[in-house]
Amino acid sequence: MLITTSVTVALRCPQCGQLELTELSRFTLKHGDPRRIQCTCGRHLLTVGVRRRQVWVQVPCYLCDGTHVRHFSPERFWDPNLKQIACAETDLQLGVMGSEEAVVSYVRPGLSDLERIMDDGAFDDFFDEPAIMYQVLSQVQELNADGHLRCRCGSRKIGVDVFPDRLELTCSACGRQRSIPAATERDLDLLLCATHLEIGGERSSHGGRRKK
Repeated sequence: MLITTSVTVALRCPQCGQLELTELSRFTLKHGDPRRIQCTCGRHLLTVGVRRRQVWVQVPCYLCDGTHVRHFSPERFWDPNLKQIACAETDLQLGVMGSEEAVVSYVRPGLSDLERIMDDGAFDDFFDEPAIMYQVLSQVQELNADGHLRCRCGSRKIGVDVFPDRLELTCSACGRQRSIPAATERDLDLLLCATHLEIGGERSSHGGRRKK
């Protein structure tokens, strides 16, 4: 029987917008010695501990300004299937946990999944400038559908990480990254003037036309 020895937790920092992925191991999570997870900016995101044969998770919630505590049996906590971490007051999602593969696939969707983000009104309050961000998302999706988005290594398998003011495109093959600003009219104009995007290269500056 295969025993899962780790889970990955993904939480979005409400202070800086960074998506934090943290691996928790059965061998380092010990009874009476809670693990405190922080963003790289220093913001406390989560505390995990073991007590009375249960794993407890404590989340300071930025949605209701409260603190939520959930208890899991060891079998449930270490199960590789995706599990949501939600605000108990609003039922809105704060993060997810599960196997690394399941979590990364969920929080860093492929470009074909951007429509799900654009159709979800819950993201409006997350973006600095929602109207600009949605047009940027639409343009990136269009460039990808037309075959005009690829990595310098030749791969077209691109993942996207969405921040309040930008997109971070990551090549699944070689790991190259590229930031696409999405907070000002100029950011949008520059993107709409592009005929192609290359991870590890500059966007083309010819042939585009702004959408109405």
